[in-house]
Amino acid sequence: MIKAIFKYLVSDEQLKNLISYTDKNRRINEFVPFNKEDYPYIVFEISPFLAGNPTTQYRCEINVLTKDVLLLESISNRLIDLLHKRKTGFISNEKSIYSSKHAGGSGIIYDPDIKVFQQTLIFNIKAQ
Repeated sequence: MIKAIFKYLVSDEQLKNLISYTDKNRRINEFVPFNKEDYPYIVFEISPFLAGNPTTQYRCEINVLTKDVLLLESISNRLIDLLHKRKTGFISNEKSIYSSKHAGGSGIIYDPDIKVFQQTLIFNIKAQ
């Protein structure tokens, strides 16, 4: 499931343009950022709703970090467009994603020590 969501996110040109993603400068990653000092970036992780059981329902937590609050809002809005407002399912990495809904997350958090804004978005995903 992680590869399916990763491929889906990096296939979106608008999202890649917002964060200046390239193959050399990978700013969308699973679990930990490619470069913690290079903003903006997106880090995500996926976990099954029921650990230890085969499941088709997952929780996807996406963290967006940037030094510009307006850019943070643009990136977050694009992620919501991709994973919540989409009316039909999609296929990514040979996995069928039947539905994905925004389930909440955090407000915008500012860390004055490193001068970075962060927002967490949580999505419930139903997949094959």
